[in-house]
Amino acid sequence: MKFQKSGFTLIEAILYLAIAGTVLYFISGFAFNAIFGKAKIETIQEVNESSRSVLDQISNAISGSIEVNGTVSE
Repeated sequence: MKFQKSGFTLIEAILYLAIAGTVLYFISGFAFNAIFGKAKIETIQEVNESSRSVLDQISNAISGSIEVNGTVSE
């Protein structure tokens, strides 16, 4: 009478767990970068918009001035 084995050996189970762990590690790293990368991009865009607004205000103030006096009072 021959006994047919079913299931995994210990080596196979360890190998499959190592492969699954490696795949999950890279997927979680990608997800982490995607989430925090998006937040970083949004922050950079907000800073750029604020800078552009300040630059426009400075340009409008300069173009609205009539003349610049070159003397300095002490």
